[in-house]
Amino acid sequence: MDFDLGAMAIWLNGHTFSGWSDDADALSLPNIDLANVKRGADGKMIAVSTGEKGGPVVMKFLPTSPSVKFMMGMLMAQLNGASVKWNGWIREPNNQIFVTFINGTLQNAPLGPTIGKGEAKNFEFTWEFERVTPDYLASTL
Repeated sequence: MDFDLGAMAIWLNGHTFSGWSDDADALSLPNIDLANVKRGADGKMIAVSTGEKGGPVVMKFLPTSPSVKFMMGMLMAQLNGASVKWNGWIREPNNQIFVTFINGTLQNAPLGPTIGKGEAKNFEFTWEFERVTPDYLASTL
């Protein structure tokens, strides 16, 4: 699935994400079908969901991204024993895509910036969601 990160809005736990890395895979979603179309008994076309299962979602950000500070704060809360469930959505208006995320947990996150020679590396975060569901009313059939 191709996304235009410049036009995209991603919202998780009350935060709108920004400051994406320049990597080609700055956003990676599990395989979901945005439009699996079948014909109903009356002959009309209907969209059926095949994206109910969850999977990993990977997001990469520049070290200076304000989203890194937010996620590191949530990670610290989780490491200190808080139960943090991630819920939210992606909206990409250019392709009319809307995807919801339900009950995610942060599985992998950097522990801090890289120190040493060279440039600071991008921050990569991986969530595992119970459900990743496209909204067929907003998607292009």
